[in-house]
Amino acid sequence: MLRLCAIIPVKSLARGKSRLATLLSMEERINLSIVMLRDVLGCLCSSPYIDSVIIVSSDSIIKGIAKEFNTVLVEDAYEQGVNSAVALADHVASRYDASVVLPHDIPLINAFDVSMLYASMLKHVRCVVITPSSRLDGTNILLRRPPNVIKTHYDEDSYILHVREALTSDARVKILLSKRLMFDIDELDDLYELLTSNHECNTKRYISKRLNVK
Repeated sequence: MLRLCAIIPVKSLARGKSRLATLLSMEERINLSIVMLRDVLGCLCSSPYIDSVIIVSSDSIIKGIAKEFNTVLVEDAYEQGVNSAVALADHVASRYDASVVLPHDIPLINAFDVSMLYASMLKHVRCVVITPSSRLDGTNILLRRPPNVIKTHYDEDSYILHVREALTSDARVKILLSKRLMFDIDELDDLYELLTSNHECNTKRYISKRLNVK
């Protein structure tokens, strides 16, 4: 069985989800990030397909959660962006056959999604599996086998850049389109989309409570 690790970069909570500031206070945004991370970790840490979860962060609260879920914590002392954070984790990921980079704000991820990610890499020694964000600008999932098969290009038009680099890397390139994996929470519209969806998760329950939605 191939060994797959997950990498989750998480910047300082106080700096996160600023686009939601018109609706949620800083404390509420911090708690939202915590609940989303717990949803993601609950899925990954219970999956038989994930050998290890690596969290990259300097936030003290995130460090506590990392310990609670028995993950590997990589200190991100300088917080120079997602690419830098992933590069730090790559030193640990090099021990595995493959790595998958995920954000902490995709609370709808489930066991089937993880099994699909694992299955997508089985037949190819060198492959890159990419799931874009729903707006087709960012990258929500980046699976690399081996972990150094391509560099990362987050904080740019990352989806297109990852596809372009993967196509020139002599690796099989796959685009995995999953509404659950493509859905992240960045904008106010994302909150309302989650509230009106048929999906259930702790994040949805938290938002419903904060916004008094029944």
